[in-house]
Amino acid sequence: MRVIEILDKIEGKILTAKNKDAYFEGVYAGDLLSHVMAHAKENNLFLTIMSNLNTIAVACLLDMPVIVLAENVKPTEEMINKADDENIIIISSKYNVVDIIRKIYEI
Repeated sequence: MRVIEILDKIEGKILTAKNKDAYFEGVYAGDLLSHVMAHAKENNLFLTIMSNLNTIAVACLLDMPVIVLAENVKPTEEMINKADDENIIIISSKYNVVDIIRKIYEI
């Protein structure tokens, strides 16, 4: 699925790398980063409320091209800069994790 396909549905705002054509396969939601590292898959969209550099590190480790921050969580400036360096898209959405998953799978 392409990022542009979910933006309107989750009322998402892209905060970094502006490649709306970026592609992801499946969604993994989690806030315990060690658990995400053990269970998420390459190319998953990473759905979380964690907004720190470790979130970017996990996304890089697993080749996750997109991070969606739920509940209007705002990333730190450091997180934005590192995501741009790594070409990872960060999207912010007002919805909670469950609602975002539901909206993505309705597409």
